[in-house]
Amino acid sequence: MKNLFLLFFSFILCTKVSAQNNISVKQKEKLAFPELLVFSNEFENYFSSKNKIEKIVSDKTFLEGPVWVASLKGLLFTDMNENKIYFWNKKKGLSLWLESSGYTNGLLLDANGSLLLMQGNHNVTHQTKRQIGKIVNPKSNKTITDFVTNYEGKKFNSPNDASINSKGTIYFTDPPLGLKDGDSDKEKELSFNGVFKYENGKAKLLIDTLNRPNGIGISPNDKLLYVTNRQNLYCYELDTNGDIVKAANFFNIPQVWEHMIPSTKIGWKAWDGMAVSKEGVVIAAGCGGVWFFSPKGILLAHIQTPEFTSNTAIDDKEEYLYWTAGKLPSEKGGSCLYRYKLR
Repeated sequence: MKNLFLLFFSFILCTKVSAQNNISVKQKEKLAFPELLVFSNEFENYFSSKNKIEKIVSDKTFLEGPVWVASLKGLLFTDMNENKIYFWNKKKGLSLWLESSGYTNGLLLDANGSLLLMQGNHNVTHQTKRQIGKIVNPKSNKTITDFVTNYEGKKFNSPNDASINSKGTIYFTDPPLGLKDGDSDKEKELSFNGVFKYENGKAKLLIDTLNRPNGIGISPNDKLLYVTNRQNLYCYELDTNGDIVKAANFFNIPQVWEHMIPSTKIGWKAWDGMAVSKEGVVIAAGCGGVWFFSPKGILLAHIQTPEFTSNTAIDDKEEYLYWTAGKLPSEKGGSCLYRYKLR
């Protein structure tokens, strides 16, 4: 009787899905974690669905901000609760790269190869800088200097994630997630939670209407800006100056909820960080795992995970996808780093 019910449920699910955008779904009675589910054959135009998923680091507190650093030939990523930055590559494995990172969340390489650190993301105080720090030439240097320190003389809330366009303009989010009491925290100096761009030595406010701006990414042609905000994944059209023109209807978010299998819905139903491939595929973390969207916003695939997935990164050759994931609330030993061979 149980097998008959499962067969009937799978038939109904596959029928419903195939009626929507001709998406075919691979379903199993028992799903391993993590596992790739492909919804569209278009996925194979960009990546391979036949490669394995590997857990390469485990037993950390709350991993975030992965970024591939070609000069180091490996991946840097943060454990923001532990105030550390780790390094990993296949040859040397895991090592502690920097302690006392300023409670960094996201990491980014600027146009000159300097490492940018989104600092102040764990119960900050008036002594916490709450800024973007910089490490010039991370191959031979680990000294953090001040970079983007304030907006109109006021401290940021807790810079969270950042992206960069082809001209070197930096975009970043500033939610209150590092403030112990959030919007009501006495240390909060800004009256809003913003999305900014930074160029020519100055931060410019682009959005002040999102309550929890988080992950951020930019299309390869610099025309689209992607921002996550709790259960929403927004898209904005940019002009030639890199400023927002209007919001764009890009992602079919209800379709994401329909494709979340029950076992993944126990996770935090919210979006976090993302990566954008050179071909414009948006790879977004959160909501039960990692989600792949085509350059036109079509849902391609999903790597479902049992943990909350916090952020993603792609190496410089686009051979591997890396992502961080962990339990919520965060606890020591509950966070991991994974990778998936894309090509």
